[in-house]
Amino acid sequence: MLIEKISLEVSEEIEILENLFKAAPEVTEKALNRTMVKLGKWSEVQVLRVMARDLEIRQSKLKEFGRIRTRLASGYKDSKYLVVWIGTDPIGAHNFGRATQRARGVQVGRRAFYQSAFLMKPVNAERSLIFEREENWRHKWRKSKVSGRWMWMGLPIFSHKVPLYNTAIMALRELEPKIFNHFAKVLHQELNYAFKIESRKSNR
Repeated sequence: MLIEKISLEVSEEIEILENLFKAAPEVTEKALNRTMVKLGKWSEVQVLRVMARDLEIRQSKLKEFGRIRTRLASGYKDSKYLVVWIGTDPIGAHNFGRATQRARGVQVGRRAFYQSAFLMKPVNAERSLIFEREENWRHKWRKSKVSGRWMWMGLPIFSHKVPLYNTAIMALRELEPKIFNHFAKVLHQELNYAFKIESRKSNR
């Protein structure tokens, strides 16, 4: 699987803030951890929204594919990172709407029409996939998964898939200029809560 991983480092900003609150490191650390968790969830939603818009698919449907995740990571000298993970292997075109066979090809919802394509349900598939005959096709020398022997095999067709890589890169580029502003906003809220509300509760 081709995977694009982009790490957004906010360690320098965190270090500055920790220096400002040396008197209460534990309180500050809690606020920072909550901020990073919220930042991760927000980033995932932003990427999901941009990719769904570009691919013309519902966000809920795109989320089902499990291609977008965020996680918090620690690096050198306890530096903190937010990692935005996007799996960019192409997704079968049949997943992007109801596939209907037409006289000249296959219509997938309102999104796309695949000229000269046809629907066929492979033996191990739950639903019909979108195939098209491949020009200048030749057998390939492959190892059989059944017998384990090498032989000339293959079918003169290919299944249509929707690429994700360029869409993922575009989503990350839209996210990058926004992420620190959102980080600063959420951190301010969490610090206010930690010092003005949470600390008072613990002192009671």
